[in-house]
Amino acid sequence: MHAATIVDDERILVRGAANSDGAVNLSDATTITNYLYLGGPAPPCMNQADANNSGSVDTSDAIYILNWLYNGGPEPPSPGPYNTSCAADDSPYPGCETDPCD
Repeated sequence: MHAATIVDDERILVRGAANSDGAVNLSDATTITNYLYLGGPAPPCMNQADANNSGSVDTSDAIYILNWLYNGGPEPPSPGPYNTSCAADDSPYPGCETDPCD
């Protein structure tokens, strides 16, 4: 099992978008689960994969995403899928190295 510490920075694009495609959906929970338990690649931006903003990427992030998507749970904290302030809808989300607010 992996656990990754989140780097505190201002370049989070969409919290919960673990695969960095700019959307939060089932594939993000799958990305996290594959990384943690199946030896899959690390999410491109760990800050985005930290869906519940706990400071680490773990099983609770995948559960948080699934709970929001399918059970009416809370939306990922800001900057979440509906409350981003700078990223345009059609912008690519390559990871943490790009700040769309610059």
